[in-house]
Amino acid sequence: MYLVVVNDERGGLVCERELRSELTIGRTSENGIVLPSGAVSRQHATIYIDHGSVFVVDHQSANGVYINGERVQGTSQLNPEDLLRVGSFQLMIEEMVEVSDRGGYQTAVVHPNQAHGKLMITSGAHAGKEFLLFEPISVVGRTQENEVTISDISVSRRHALIDRKDDGSYIISDQGSSNGTFVRGKRLRNGVRAFHGDKVRFGKIECLLVDPSGKVNPSSGSWKIYVVAGVLAVLVFILGQLLQ
Repeated sequence: MYLVVVNDERGGLVCERELRSELTIGRTSENGIVLPSGAVSRQHATIYIDHGSVFVVDHQSANGVYINGERVQGTSQLNPEDLLRVGSFQLMIEEMVEVSDRGGYQTAVVHPNQAHGKLMITSGAHAGKEFLLFEPISVVGRTQENEVTISDISVSRRHALIDRKDDGSYIISDQGSSNGTFVRGKRLRNGVRAFHGDKVRFGKIECLLVDPSGKVNPSSGSWKIYVVAGVLAVLVFILGQLLQ
């Protein structure tokens, strides 16, 4: 399976679409990839898979289809490193490779006892997959160069960072992903401290951050935040009573 990534002329993400057999490209809503621009024809082009390779065919559009700056004449093959241009939009093809159930660095020659944490996917089609965290900083993303590879369309190529701290906590930060990173249900705007036992979501993928054995570590869990908040609330109440 492939993924078609569409960016605007400034490099901003417009959409991402799975390519399983074919996708039509055009200005109107009946197309698989809709590019709302006067420079795009109603039915501009089609991207399709034939015997494992990807091709694009121009449907005699007014402004043409370009691969790496060269106008397509009829049908041309597309490679993952090629840049396809339709109007002012840029399209790239990415091959989606299904990772193993463990994924990430768990397939490396590293003993699990050396891990400092683990991400467990808890919902959806990927539920049950686990990723041991070995590195001081682990990158979460959709492609295989990341330490944690989650091959889901809602996850960006480079989605988030998980930064291990000396006190056993983590700083999780979003890397400009399209669908956001969430810790304890709140979307990140800046880096947020997280602990074993916290729920983390990357796009639509719900995860649980736990220790390497899969357990919540009570000595470093986020329950401390709630205990401190409770103590402060009691102190404020007592102080209010004394001042009355």
